[in-house]
Amino acid sequence: MLLGKFQQTVVINKERYKLKEDSYYQEKHNKGLIIIGNTLNSGMNHYDTWSKKINGKYKKTAMYTVTLNGEIYEHFNPMYYSDYLGTEKFDKKSITIVLENEGWLTKDFEHDFYINWSGEKYEREDKIIEKSWRGRLRWAPYKIKQMDALTFLCDKLIEKFDLDRFVSPNNVKLNEFTKKKGIYYRSNYLKTSLDVSPAFNIKYLKENIEE
Repeated sequence: MLLGKFQQTVVINKERYKLKEDSYYQEKHNKGLIIIGNTLNSGMNHYDTWSKKINGKYKKTAMYTVTLNGEIYEHFNPMYYSDYLGTEKFDKKSITIVLENEGWLTKDFEHDFYINWSGEKYEREDKIIEKSWRGRLRWAPYKIKQMDALTFLCDKLIEKFDLDRFVSPNNVKLNEFTKKKGIYYRSNYLKTSLDVSPAFNIKYLKENIEE
């Protein structure tokens, strides 16, 4: 169980960005996994997309969002499931969390700024992380408030659903995916996935959860 700063500063908001029932499957299942990915944009634009796509029936959604500033939003009851990974076997037993993060970036050398995958300008002043991984080089950073909130949320979910205090040690494709009931990344499951990125502090999460 975590102590100190995590317990005192974080609130899980279950109302502000609540999804309608057509955005997930209302079937309760036992949970064994936490899967973490990115929103691939800034702000809550991904929520607007989920809400409007396919007339509100888009189901490739996540249960939680953790913003850059450390705000946590619950979009639907984690006992239910969605099509987040795209494989029913894993989706039914997964609790899914997306982190506000633009993901991989490219540089517009003509105008001397960076753009994300959809061509939008990268507006943050936070230093970009450069590391070659899965055919990309530049990555939007995560923030410490966000990492603290994620740690808090994962701890709460581990306690509630009796999961192993295990955090995947890397963000690459695992042949024995979900060997333990614990925390994994979307990139552990899909070799084409770019989240979480090399900018993510796996060591920080692992040390705080497994201690």
